[in-house]
This record gives sequence, structure tokens and C-alpha cells, in this order.
Amino acid sequence: MTTSDPTAGLTIIQHQAAEQTGPVLVLAGAGTGKTKTLTAAAKHRITKLGIPLSQILAVTFTNKSAGEMRERIQDALGEQTAAQWIGTFHGLAVRQLRIEPEVAGLRTGFDILDADDTKRRIRRVLKALNLATDDEDGGVGRDSLKAMCNRIAQFKDSLITPEEAPVRIEAMISEANRTGLPIDAAGLRATAQVYARYQDILRETNAADFGDLLLWVTKAMQKNAVYRKRWQDRFRALLCDEFQDVNLAQFTWLRLLAAEHRELFVVGDDDQAIYSWRGADVRFLRRFEKEFPSATVIRLEENFRSTSGILKAANAVIAQDTTRLGKTLFTRKGEGHPVEIVSFRNPETEATEIAAEITRRHAAGVKFSDMAICYRANSVSRNFEEALMRARIPHVLVGDVGFWQRAEIKDALAMVRLATNPDDAQSDEAFRRVINTPTRGFGTRAMEAVEREATTRKVSLLNALATADLTPKTKVAGLTFANAIRSVGRNRGITLADQISLLLEATGYREMLQKSRAETTEGRLENLHELIFLAGSFHTARELLDHSALSTGGPDKEDTERVSLMTLHKAKGLEYPHIFLPAWEQGVFPPSYGDPYEERRIAHVALTRAMLRVTISHCEYRRGPARPSQFIADIPENVRVLGWLHKGQVREFAGT
Repeated sequence: MTTSDPTAGLTIIQHQAAEQTGPVLVLAGAGTGKTKTLTAAAKHRITKLGIPLSQILAVTFTNKSAGEMRERIQDALGEQTAAQWIGTFHGLAVRQLRIEPEVAGLRTGFDILDADDTKRRIRRVLKALNLATDDEDGGVGRDSLKAMCNRIAQFKDSLITPEEAPVRIEAMISEANRTGLPIDAAGLRATAQVYARYQDILRETNAADFGDLLLWVTKAMQKNAVYRKRWQDRFRALLCDEFQDVNLAQFTWLRLLAAEHRELFVVGDDDQAIYSWRGADVRFLRRFEKEFPSATVIRLEENFRSTSGILKAANAVIAQDTTRLGKTLFTRKGEGHPVEIVSFRNPETEATEIAAEITRRHAAGVKFSDMAICYRANSVSRNFEEALMRARIPHVLVGDVGFWQRAEIKDALAMVRLATNPDDAQSDEAFRRVINTPTRGFGTRAMEAVEREATTRKVSLLNALATADLTPKTKVAGLTFANAIRSVGRNRGITLADQISLLLEATGYREMLQKSRAETTEGRLENLHELIFLAGSFHTARELLDHSALSTGGPDKEDTERVSLMTLHKAKGLEYPHIFLPAWEQGVFPPSYGDPYEERRIAHVALTRAMLRVTISHCEYRRGPARPSQFIADIPENVRVLGWLHKGQVREFAGT
């Protein structure tokens, strides 16, 4: 294998980090080249230590990040070597589970449920256990279905099985009673019931949700020494990006895989730990040296993104977090512009004036795509959407409904699942989703008849159509649908893309959309065309279904001229020359709830998204009198200015 120096193009400290072996923690501040360092570490292990790429596991959190990591590692090796074990936590865990699904009580070919699939199943469990309210979302008392789903997901992320849940819950209740802390004992006990029944249904229908993917393989490694050794021996080195965001299941999975060789290279930043609300626990990063006493810790502090003034502001804000491990970002880019602190009377004026400023900067040569508006709460976005529309400024709301979550995409994939396994109960949820779209007379009464027949005969819902007690018109419509599904599914000589197109045609789905007068029709048809195009890159329906379940978003559509609007959580990992940070007021940012240290870390992330210029704004009135965020006062006076910078200074950096 002919390769270049694995550490070429690195700084001295990045070079040192990449060559460390054993347990390694790289504390990589914002914009310090963490991905480059992790890539160099992987290449060093291959080219210098002689570890085959097939025996390296590299993991991160999003498909986009995993794709970038895979490309960088393969490009660094100078050849298109198959990087089989580079991916997301869930993506790699599902590969592990598919090899030995029996550890989760599943069979070969199991389905992966997304959040919507999970929600529908849990709703039915609530009804079956008489725990649902009349509310559409169901619930236990005032508890929503969403809360029930979240609790079960949290149990799985905490490696608590349905069998262990009742004991753990009673311990939680006892501790709360002892300390006087409030706790929803009834809701937790109901969750234990629902969790157990829900898991039974998953096994009966040969399905797994996201939480199952790591839960069962990790539990198997904890309990079964032979299974654990088998998986430990597969890998000689493990690398993990964004380590500050791991939860208990993810950390335990990594620790077990690395327990023998202890070659665990992790990159993270406790100053950017902002996802505790979804189970991330920064303490795993901060306790890394205790978990691995021989660990090497290296800090990356040179920022290649922002100007010195921006970094001084960010450093000052995060310095007030007394729980952090500590580091100080610096740059060679020069002082740059001071941070603008702009005050407005109310949110409407704030949005209008920022829109006007965006127009001014664009006229001075700044691209719309080089500007972003980032806010702590989604509710802040409405005024900006309206102001940008009035000003005719092209913009995009980042984090809108993802491609794979759109109804028409999920409908099409449900048809694919049905065509692939028409007589398997694991396709029943897909049947429920599309049997009445377009309308075929399958309302509540008809569906109850089909469900009864399927239960009595122990067959799939599609199979039960033939003998279910239905009206003649409904039965004909149902059997026509079933025949269309089976006919397309039996045609093995067509591509997956052609199969999807034929399913949409044969079931009347495409015709339904074409005849619709809804404003969204054209966009929905375009989404289906995009799905058919994407299907051309998959060999089997199973690959496509797995990809859709694991994907965090749809295909990226290049648009070079739009201002981006997003929450600060969505902004993490992104960078823009110009950042507008509105609504920095007490009660909004930081909000009156939550971990004050985490809110401070969010502010640090917000500031470090900017490359050239930051504008922080606040209002005197927002749903009542408001006062500036405490974070503004933390920014040193020598790197901030009150009000807009002089217009002449805008041209100084326009287009750079």
C-alpha cells in the first residue's frame, strides 16, 4: 500500500495526538481540526501500526459526519478500500445485531422502527391496557404518548430491560420519597407495564426500535463472555468522534469492545456538550482518565475558524463554567471585528432591522449563504421568517421535516415493505399505514374485522383480507390492493427503483396525488421522484429500509444563496462568516429552566459558529418587560461594541 505521511498537514499538537496509542482523549475545542486529527489517528494505526482497516471501528452520531469520516479516511489511504466499520452508533449496532439477532430475541430480516412507527405501536399498547386517554396522543392521566415513548427510550439508553424496569422504578420512587423530590410514581409504574408489552410486540413482529440496537448487543456483551470476546477480537482499534455526546449505552458498548486491547481514541469537547436533554452525559468524557487510568489527554486549542475577538468573547463566556476540564482557544487570524450588541424595542423591530442589515451586507458583497440567524428557542423564528419574506430575502429553515419523515416517503416505503414480506406479521404496521391511502373503505370497523381474522388465523393482515368479514365493495378494493402489492413483489426482474414506481402506480397512490388540488401536491410528487432516484443506489429493499430508518435527514439539496435560520442546537458543527444571535434575554437565553452550565455551553457554541462577525441582539420587551442575557455581561468590553458597526466597516470584510 502506497501512502503519504499520515500526519502531513497537521500542527505539532495534532501530530502528537494522532500518534498516541492506548486510551487517548483529545479535548478538541471548536474549530481546532478534530476531524483531521481523528482521520490522521486512523491512518497512523493502519500505515504505521499495521492494523487492517477492517479491524478499525470508527463511530460518530450522524450519517453526515460518518460519511465525511469514511471519505477522509479512505482518501487519506490513497485507495478506495472498503471501510466496513465506520458509521453511526446505531448504524454499527444494527450491523452487529443483524449478524446475531437472537441476542435480542429477533430473527433474520428484522425491521427497524423509526420514531413514528414506535409511537403507533405504543399507542395501541396503551389502548389495550386501558391506559390511553381520549386525547389523540393517548397517555396516562396527564402524561402524553410522547412522554411514554421518551421514558421507554430513556430506559433503553440506560441499559434497563423490561424485566429490570419494575425494580429500578420502585427504587427511584423510594429514593424520591426519601428525599422529598417530586416524582410521577403512577406514570413510571404504567411505563413498566407498557414497556413489557411493547417489547413483546416487537419480538412477535420481528422488529427493533432505535433503543434496541445498542441495548441488546451491549447487554449480551455484559452477560456472555464468549459473545463479548468474539466481538472484542474483531477490532484492534476504536475511534469515537463527539465523545461528549455519548449516553450510558453508547459508552458501555465502546468500553466493552475496547476492554481487552484498550485502544480507544476519542475526540470531544466538554465545552460543546449541549445534548443532555436527549440522554448525552458529559461526565463520561470528564471521567475518562478515571475509567482508563493510563489515558493520555491532549488539548487542541488553536482555532482555525474565528477571529481573535470572537474567541475572546467565547472564552470569557465559557470560563464561568466551573465544571469544565478547561482550555483556552486562540487563533492566528487577527483581532477582527468586535461583537455587536444591539438593543431593540420589541421582537418585531428586531426581526425587521436584522433583515435590513442582511440586505445591506448582501449589497456590500456578502453572500446570503454566508449569513445565519441562530436562536435558542424555535418560537423566535416566526418573526424572522415573516421579516425575511417581506424583505424578499431567500432563506431556509434548517431542521424542518426531514425527507425520510415526510408522509409520502413513509407511505412508499411501507408499500416496499409489504411487497417484500406480504405474508409476514412484521409487515402489518406497513399494511395499517397504506391500506386506506387512497381511500378504500378501511375505516375502524373494517380494520377491526381484518385484525380479528388475522389473529384467529395467525396470518398477516394482508393475508387476512381474503377471508375477513368485509362488505363486498371494501373486500374488492382490499383484494385489488393486495394483488397489486403481490404482483409487483413477485417481479424479481426489475430494479428497486422500478418496483417503487410500479407500486405507486398499481396502488393508485400516484394518481391520488396527481388529482389532488392541495398546494403541497407538486412537492410531494417531487419527493417521490427523489426517492425513486435514490433507490437506484441500493441493491435490495432491506438496504433501503435500513437506510431510511437510520437516516437523520433527507438528501442535501445544494442551494448557495439562502440565509439559514436554525436553533443553536442545530447550528452545532456548522460555521458561517456572519452570525446573528437574537433574543439574548433572561428567560429566553438562558431560559428559566435547565442546567445553567449547559446553557452557558450553548452560548459558547453559538459564538464559535462565527468566522468573521457576530451580532447579538436583545429586546426591551418580549411577552413582557425583558432584560439582557447574563451572558452579554461576560463578554469583555474591549471585544464588544454597542450598536451596529459603522457601515464603512462592512465593506472591509465583504466577500472574505
